[in-house]
Amino acid sequence: MIDGHFWSARPVLQHALTVARARRVGPWAVLGNAMARAVATIPPNITIPGLVGGRMSLNLFIASVGPSGSGKGAADAASAAGIHFGGPRTDQVPIGTGEGIARTFRPVGTKPDDANPITNVIFTCAEIDTWAALAARSGATLSAETRKLYSGEQLGFGNAGKDTRVIVEAHSYRACLIAGVQPLRSQILLGAADGGLPQRFTWLPVTEPDAPDDPPEDPGVWKIQTPSWGRGVGHLHVVGGNADLDVPESARTAIDNYRLAVLREDQNVDPLDGHSLLCRLKVAVALMALDGRTIVDDLDWKLSGYVMGVSADTRERCRRALAQQSQRQNTARALAAAEREEIVSDRKLKRAKQAILRRLDDDRQQPRNRLRSALKVDLRDYFDAAADELAEAGEITISAGQSGTQKVQVYQRHRAQKQASTRDDDTCTKSTGVPTAAGITATGRPRRRQRTRGKCRNTQQTGERTA
Repeated sequence: MIDGHFWSARPVLQHALTVARARRVGPWAVLGNAMARAVATIPPNITIPGLVGGRMSLNLFIASVGPSGSGKGAADAASAAGIHFGGPRTDQVPIGTGEGIARTFRPVGTKPDDANPITNVIFTCAEIDTWAALAARSGATLSAETRKLYSGEQLGFGNAGKDTRVIVEAHSYRACLIAGVQPLRSQILLGAADGGLPQRFTWLPVTEPDAPDDPPEDPGVWKIQTPSWGRGVGHLHVVGGNADLDVPESARTAIDNYRLAVLREDQNVDPLDGHSLLCRLKVAVALMALDGRTIVDDLDWKLSGYVMGVSADTRERCRRALAQQSQRQNTARALAAAEREEIVSDRKLKRAKQAILRRLDDDRQQPRNRLRSALKVDLRDYFDAAADELAEAGEITISAGQSGTQKVQVYQRHRAQKQASTRDDDTCTKSTGVPTAAGITATGRPRRRQRTRGKCRNTQQTGERTA
């Protein structure tokens, strides 16, 4: 089956497609919202028969998948405007804490023996980030309570205080959930696969790659009259206060074959497929209710298989988006680590060069092992590179030497000699090469200082006598 055949299989499906295209939103998101609202109109005592184990709730979870700004909220609004359901109004409540789920059906003040004041609810989560924030709280029970909500199990907590004790009995409520999921934020659901949370969702895209250039005319409102679910409906199997839907033989056979393979430990069977088959059966019930009927037929089961194929593809796109994001993050971290390592390496190389020059500052030759051992431990691996760079720069010399009977490399600080002056009238000292300032004899030797102490004394004495 292809998309065109699916949408044309029933008038209500074609209407959903036309509404979506007329209002420029994703048709699968419109359908997902409509299916959740259709199931929400069914009384909570109507269930799926116990094909495997006990009876199962019809409660349906929809994940509307698309990037930010793709129109998840617009698709929900288009669905509500284009498809109307008769019967009592269904409350829509933003998802909160795990404890808040039970409190939704039994508000504060409800007496323990009273029936649930509220029985049919659609929980909404416009952004999955809200879910992530709630689930991250210390002691959060949102994920566990949501899994029980899907199966119609008993909700709440038996706390000691009357004000905090809230118990909602199994199959006494109808609940659907519609969550907006951005692919790069889907880890909060996909990461809970070990508990079976993502397998409980039907994942539907918000976008439509094949959207036409010109939108069709708005088809108006499709009104669905809610059928009667009383005991007089002949195809319902009434047990006590509950009633089981009649399921087509094709669905029974598929589910039974799967369970038989699991019991026989067939290695080709994925245990998670059990959630997929149950989810498919719930989608079939939703398509039945969307068509205004009270019995699941073979076409419902066939169409639900196509919906589950779209769901699997959409969920896989989320997995790929997360994998690509993780790869990009790993690459960025690796590049940052390499850059940090390069900076650290350059600094250590510089320190090693400075340490070598300090050790050779006395102009003595030193063998390699002694010079290397004088460096700090974290700099010794950089010794050879540092010495080579210093030698290339002409700051040290590396030559062959002898240490006992072994030939070794010896290192020495290289210092350039100052050149002597070549002026004809300057004479440099032998030790410094600096020309003398004055007092140069004709032979090039400096004049010796003449002793004049006695002479000056005689002169002074003569002068005194003369005077």
